[in-house]
Amino acid sequence: MEEKKSKQLHIKHSIQNISEQELLQRCLREDRNAQLLLFNKYAPAMLGICYRYANNAQEAEDMMQEGFVCVFNKLKQFRGESTLKTWITRIMINTSINYLKKHHKIKWDNDINVISDHLDYSNEQLLQYDVKVVMMCLQNMPDGYRMVINLFAIEGYSHKEIADLLGIKEATSRSQYAKAKAYLQKQLVKNGIVYKAQ
Repeated sequence: MEEKKSKQLHIKHSIQNISEQELLQRCLREDRNAQLLLFNKYAPAMLGICYRYANNAQEAEDMMQEGFVCVFNKLKQFRGESTLKTWITRIMINTSINYLKKHHKIKWDNDINVISDHLDYSNEQLLQYDVKVVMMCLQNMPDGYRMVINLFAIEGYSHKEIADLLGIKEATSRSQYAKAKAYLQKQLVKNGIVYKAQ
């Protein structure tokens, strides 16, 4: 137990003392210790991203593992046009979406008619709610809703970008987002996080 704690402290200390460029170069030389450092540095944040797309914790871990395999396989393609974290985040998002496409039958509903008796809220307000409850609500959403609300409201993609990424029509992305917001609002009301106006 003590040996494991000592190794974790050494890794944490090593992460803080190595530049991103040096870490990247060592990973490109397939230095296993550097790869472990890179994984440990970014895994907590990337697991959070995968968790938003997953149905459960196990799925999120699977998505993240697949994502890091992809990161290490594509590391030579990193051109430094963004930060390494931004580049890895994009890979995690794409991996999560591909995982859902592969393992789930996603139903895309093009019907834009959404029940309108829900409270409206902005994306900023969404971020103020109890994170655990919002995460639970996101995980309980149909996969299509969850992917679109994550991409649009949290990641900042446009509906055109979402349509291109998911291979759907832009109108379908808008419809899924509207339905996801309505679903989320209903769940937040149900969980007592927000209250419906009388």
